[in-house]
Amino acid sequence: MAEAHPEIGLMLLATVAGLVLWWLAKREPVWRWACLGMLAWGLHNGVWLLERLYGLENPFNPSDILLLIAVLAWSATLHQLRPAERPRLTLTLVPLLVAAVASTLYAPPTRFSQVVLLTDLLPLLFALPLLEAALRGQASEARLVWGLGLLLKASGGAALFWLGWPPAGFVYFAWALGYLLIGWGGYLELRDGRIGKVLLGLVLVSLLGSLVLLGMGLDQANHRYLPTTLGLWAYAVLLVLSGIGLVIYQRISNAERQLELWVNLLETLSTKAQSTQNLTPQGVLQNVMDGLKPLFGNLVGLEVRSDVTIRAGQSGPYVHTFELALDTPTEGRLYFSGPPKDERGLEALAPLLTERLRLSLALNEWRSKAYTDPLTGLLNRRGFERQMQRLIRRAGEQSKPITLALLDIDRFKRVNDTYGHPVGDEVLKQLAELMRQASRSDDLAVRLGGEEFGLVLFGANLEDAYRVLERIRGEVRALHISPIAWRLSISAGLAGGEIPPSMATVQRWLEQADQALYEAKQAGRDRVYPVQPSSQFLEDLLEL
Repeated sequence: MAEAHPEIGLMLLATVAGLVLWWLAKREPVWRWACLGMLAWGLHNGVWLLERLYGLENPFNPSDILLLIAVLAWSATLHQLRPAERPRLTLTLVPLLVAAVASTLYAPPTRFSQVVLLTDLLPLLFALPLLEAALRGQASEARLVWGLGLLLKASGGAALFWLGWPPAGFVYFAWALGYLLIGWGGYLELRDGRIGKVLLGLVLVSLLGSLVLLGMGLDQANHRYLPTTLGLWAYAVLLVLSGIGLVIYQRISNAERQLELWVNLLETLSTKAQSTQNLTPQGVLQNVMDGLKPLFGNLVGLEVRSDVTIRAGQSGPYVHTFELALDTPTEGRLYFSGPPKDERGLEALAPLLTERLRLSLALNEWRSKAYTDPLTGLLNRRGFERQMQRLIRRAGEQSKPITLALLDIDRFKRVNDTYGHPVGDEVLKQLAELMRQASRSDDLAVRLGGEEFGLVLFGANLEDAYRVLERIRGEVRALHISPIAWRLSISAGLAGGEIPPSMATVQRWLEQADQALYEAKQAGRDRVYPVQPSSQFLEDLLEL
């Protein structure tokens, strides 16, 4: 009956695992050395078989060279991988390494090839910081899989060193399972996968089976170190089972935390839905992004694309797109600084964001109608009063003055009577456009009614505001609106130039500006009159 050669199966397993790592190296080139290491391990098993068949027992054999190449290649990959954490939990593996060194000193090997067997411990030593990061949830669970594979490979070599020839069934079993887990771990690393039930069951059954295999060798003739080997391996199995328990505990904790974050996100959005603040689509996107940041730490931007593009945050190298079921075809985009995780959670975001945007657009349209003048698009009196409260607060916080101007189109009734209301409306829209162009982001341009307009200049004193109004007055004189045959002009009155303590002060400024406007018209029109605030301003301060 032909003798079985497990080395052939080991060689095939190592080759398959090496091909998986080669595929992984196409995405992360650092894995190319590990791929070389797996192929060298496979060749080592094959050459080792040939050396035994042909009776080669040199102090240093070709199989030893292949084993050293594999160890160095794996060490090169593990040294470059990130993230890594200072070993704490993984220091529990150090007693195994110490035992290997102690055994070498206690019973010095007679051949160099025996020492080479213990070099498989070197990749495991380099893997400790990487496995630490995985145990703390800062890296992929795949590391724990191929890390266990490295532990099994090193344990098989150590068992062969301690127990001697012929190899116990445990040695072949440990190497085979090690190659399988390294390949499986590489596959999970490639797919950003997690440890599944099948893999978890395989690991548990295999670890218990390895203890049985090692215990079955107690009746062998050469078993002086077998009890020690069995005890050390039982310790290693206990550590692995503890690591698996830690991973399961972290999964449960992370799931609870994710659930809590999603609940907080929904509560945040529903709460802000009741508020009239940040109702613009831009504000809604920012609210959603603020709520998503705890869930997706590498989220950098959120964008909605339809007829116009609205974005909160900034673009990033990784994009997740989804459709939004709005009235017009709309695409949502999430930008990430790194690969996004939890794809199913991202898909669940689409209907949530759709509903919030629909509500935002409806409320924004209502607010636009309530606070803006339909003809000119400027704020109406209600919008002026609402926005003015905000500017009063900002002026007090930043110690900046506010100047208020009232503008009136000279002889506007004559335009309507001579050319009709459509031409009069065009004059109003042209003046509104000039006021918009003269306004900064913190200024307010208002149509108070009829041909009377208001302009609130934030951070401007009376002198600054006078220059702005003079420029508008010059631009109005340069307007040519067909079929009006005469030159258009405006009159304006200025008041303020101080930090208003309350809305009552602003109302008084309106009266003062109105009086200045009346005086400008009485003086011949087409001019700007500034008025200094009266001593009533000081009385307002004392009342606060």
